[in-house]
This record gives sequence, C-alpha cells and structure tokens, in this order.
Amino acid sequence: MIKIIFNQIWNQRRMNGWIFIELLAVSFFLWVVIDPVCVLTATKNIAPGYEKEGSMVVRLTKYEETNPRYDAEAEKNDSMKVAHYERVARIIRDLPEVESLTIPVQMGFPGSGNWSGMTLYRDTADVAKNESVHMQWYAFVEGSNPFATYGMKSVHTGRYLNPEEGIKGVYISENLALELFGTNDVVGNKVYQNEHKETELTIAGVFEDYKHYEYQQPYPLLIYFQKEIEASPYMHWRYPFVFKLKEGVNEETFKKRFISEVVPQLSWGNLRFHSITSFSDAIEDMNEMDGINNKIRLNYALAGFAVLCIFLGMLGTFWIRSNTRRQEIGVMRSMGASRQRIVVQFLTESALLVTIAFICALPVLLHYAHVEGMYETGFTGSNPVINPKYWVNNFWEHFGIVSMITYFLLLGVSMIGTLIPVSRAANVLPADALRDE
Repeated sequence: MIKIIFNQIWNQRRMNGWIFIELLAVSFFLWVVIDPVCVLTATKNIAPGYEKEGSMVVRLTKYEETNPRYDAEAEKNDSMKVAHYERVARIIRDLPEVESLTIPVQMGFPGSGNWSGMTLYRDTADVAKNESVHMQWYAFVEGSNPFATYGMKSVHTGRYLNPEEGIKGVYISENLALELFGTNDVVGNKVYQNEHKETELTIAGVFEDYKHYEYQQPYPLLIYFQKEIEASPYMHWRYPFVFKLKEGVNEETFKKRFISEVVPQLSWGNLRFHSITSFSDAIEDMNEMDGINNKIRLNYALAGFAVLCIFLGMLGTFWIRSNTRRQEIGVMRSMGASRQRIVVQFLTESALLVTIAFICALPVLLHYAHVEGMYETGFTGSNPVINPKYWVNNFWEHFGIVSMITYFLLLGVSMIGTLIPVSRAANVLPADALRDE
C-alpha cells in the first residue's frame, strides 16, 4: 500500500507541489512562533519556590509638602519616622487574620519591579581566578520570617526554615549552593562578597529554588537580615509589608475589610496607605508591565493563523483531489475496497506530504536556531547562571522538543483538513462515482 501511495504522490507531483511549498513555509513560520510559547509555558510551570495563596503586600506612601497634613517636624526627625513606621507594622501584625508579618528591604517579594544582584565567591582566593556566581539578593529586617510568610521550604527537611533556629548567617537557594560547592549540603560553609575577609558570610540554611518573576527560571538567590529599619526620605518605598493570612481567610473579603477598617489607622506622621495587593496580583501586574502576556497572546494568535492556513490549504487541496479522483474511488469501491481503506490511503498520503515537507524544512530551522538563537528567558546580568537541568537551556533537547511539537501540530491539523473531504467522497456509491465520470 505504501508503494502505491508513493507512486500516487509522484504521479500527482504538480498538484502536490503547491501544498508541499505551503507546508515548507508554514513549517518554518509555525516553528518560530511555537518556540517562545513552549519556552514561556515550560518556564511558568517550573515550581516557584513560594506559595502565592494568602500572601499579601501593603505599600505605604507619604504626604507631599503641599498637602495640608504634611508634618515638617516628623520629616526631620529620624527616630520619629521609625516610630511611626513601627506603629503601622504593629497594627498590621496584630490583625486577627494575619499569621505572620515580614518586612523586606527594597521590594523583595515575587513580582516586584525591583531586582538587586551581586557577585558571590566561594573563597577569597576565587576572586583572582574570577570564579564567582552572579546572584539575586533579598534583604529583610531582623525579626522577620520570610520563609514562613512566603512559603519557602528547606531542601533538607521540606519544612519552612526558621531564622531563629540554628546558626546565624545568610540563606541561599539550592541552585546557588550547587553552583558554588557542587552540593546542597553547605550549612556552616563560608562565602564572600569580595576578596576581603570582613565580607565573610556563613551559610545558615538552603531553601528550594525560587522564581522572582513568573516567566523567568529560578535564579540563584541569597537572603540576609539587617538589624534595624533605617530612616530615610524613601523608607515608605523601601520597606513594604508582606504578610501571610491565616488558613481559611478569603483574600478578597480581607482586602475589603482592610480598606474600610484598617486603612484609616495607618496614617502616622507623613506616612499613609498606598495600596494592598496579593502576590498573584503583583505577579500578574508585572507580567502585563513587562509585556509577557502580550507576547504570549501574539504568538498564540500567530500560531493559530498558521494552523488555520494549514487547515484551509489541506482542506481545499484534498477537496479538489478527492473530486478529481472520484473515478479512482469508484473503481476501488467496486473492487471491494472499504470506505475505511480509502480514507486511510488518503490520510497516509497527507501524512507523507507533511513528513517529507517538515524533514526538508529541518535544515533551514537548524540553521536559523544556530544563527538567531532559540527563545530564552530567565537570564539576568552579564554572567548569568544557566541551569542545564531545564530542557530549554540545552540546544539539542530544546530544538528537538519544539520540532516535535511543531511536527505533530502540523500533522494533526493536516489529518483533520484531509479527513473532511475524503470522508465525503468515500461515502459516494461506486455506481454514482463511475456515472459522474
């Protein structure tokens, strides 16, 4: 049967030529638009390393000098500014729905617009060798427990880390531990910010890999604690409040109560309430601001357009082919060929056309991938950490997976576009088909 089908394709090569050219063009176009969709979807599905549910962020702002409520004396008095801030923190911490409160420095929470990074060395001798790891850092005010508030778990116990237990020091993500030491069993080891011994840091714990942005891969992260809140003209921006709601508390219900009952209590000195949002909303806002959602929508639209072109092309081509081959179908039916056999033959012809066209397109796609590079996300800095455990970071695995997805999508749409006209033609009685000829 395969030999007959190959002969049939060759004998009708002029008719098949147009659909073959279309399949070549669409194979390339579809691969290019499918690649970012695959990468972004795969990246989004990587475990974030924290829990979004029940985590809220409250941000403050302050009265401007032109506002009648502006307090010039409070603005000049640093101790008064800190006292006002701590009073707001106490009000939020004492709410019956709040389980734990954490105060990050410089917007250190997922989906925030702030990203701070630095270089870390395993040893002071590594500085001369330039053996270092670029990483992101979060800082928190001492007394905070970001692990319980954010839902960040130890790689060793699977439970929330507790800064009040064990040795004092910094906490690092598992991917940072592996980059520095090749193992995650590094509690008690020393790391350095530069060649000076006074920058020595002791590792107090290792937590699961963490994603700052939803559509970026987990990046090496270091967490440390600063002793106290520092008064500054920008402290309302620098120190937001992140808290975890108790289990069973509805976020939307809490937000309504917070705005109506708690917000009026948060104005102290020049500080006043700015906004309350959930981790989920903060992440979604960042996705919109970065244009990631628009990129996904655009690529889905382009992929849909390519699929529609394939479908209409195959539908039209095989509609014409099935009509022009009605005599052949009638002869096959009169000789005992079943409807199913005729449909299978036409579907096999379609599958072979798609397969041959896609194989011919592969060298062009491979050249494009080498020259232009495949879609990437999640890399930050001039010397980023690229984790090989994710398939999107391995060239051949990445190319192979995107190519297979593109091929099977092409094949599936072509099968549907072929099945509709062929099923109609195969239903014609042999005598009717021969009489029409």
